[in-house]
Amino acid sequence: MSRIRVAIGEQLITCPQVVTLGVRSQMADYTEQERRLLRAADMIFYPTDRYVDFFATFGKETFPSVSCYRLRGNRLKHTALLRLLNVPHPRTRVYYGHKQKREILNEFAFPFVAKKARGAADGKQVFLINNWDKLDWYNQHFNPALIQEYVAPAKELRVIVLNFHTAFGYRRNVNRGDFMNSLRRKGTWKTDDVDTEGVELAKIIARDAGLSDVAVDMVFDGSRYWVLELNFLCDETDSHQAEPDRTQLIIEMIEKGEL
Repeated sequence: MSRIRVAIGEQLITCPQVVTLGVRSQMADYTEQERRLLRAADMIFYPTDRYVDFFATFGKETFPSVSCYRLRGNRLKHTALLRLLNVPHPRTRVYYGHKQKREILNEFAFPFVAKKARGAADGKQVFLINNWDKLDWYNQHFNPALIQEYVAPAKELRVIVLNFHTAFGYRRNVNRGDFMNSLRRKGTWKTDDVDTEGVELAKIIARDAGLSDVAVDMVFDGSRYWVLELNFLCDETDSHQAEPDRTQLIIEMIEKGEL
């Protein structure tokens, strides 16, 4: 018996194996026939933040998984998850308010990385802090402060994992000391010479955390990989612009019965 696949978002509108309903402002805007189809579906694709928890409540499998939606855009949760999984992750701490922020320089030496804690996407709003003026600017604009130890990279790697086991990665060599280029992700990203170690680490994170569509960003310091953060690209364009057509890959997985 064929699987019933339904989509809310329109990313798979060209896939004949998926019935795409489109995003509507409230569940009442779907017809009774469409709601019945959602209840019968074996898999609901791109359920959106608006509806994913409702589907999860009655046990519907979604792609991306509900964990992806719950974690996206929240680096505080990413940090806690990576620590819980016990994967290599640079020392990272969060500081709330002026009193706690005064402790930053007691615990971190310049240079270090500061990030927007919530609401950032695809590696954006990440700042290299290498002097007091930059720290002061950051503290005035962001609360809480999310501070991460800077790992000087020999190589940057992003691995995207789909459905927990299908992975592709791309890397960029980094000049030592090229701090700002590293953080701004400039330069040429390539899909050749991607280390198996980094790919396998990303797949372990995806499987253990139940993340069916995740981008794992990491750096290689010359001896080991460090996982910097997680990104969820289901509704976004990857700024690295090196990946294959993700939508086509997902369609091919559907056609093979993998999704």
